[in-house]
Amino acid sequence: MNRMKGFLFGTVEKIVLHCAATRVEATMRDHIMPEFNSSIPVSVQPALLGMEYVQVHYSAGLFRSAHADVMVLC
Repeated sequence: MNRMKGFLFGTVEKIVLHCAATRVEATMRDHIMPEFNSSIPVSVQPALLGMEYVQVHYSAGLFRSAHADVMVLC
């Protein structure tokens, strides 16, 4: 079922964490990694826009184009 869903709507390609404090990088990565299988890369980058956020990049599917969702962290 997951393969069909990925074919139709795309799958998660990578997750990029943009955070300001370097001491929370490992903690954030440890909280996000268990939710996904180990084949999805999670990287941490410095926040350049003055706010912390997460980008989730998706591949293209039959009914949906490749895109990225952004979630602001408070």
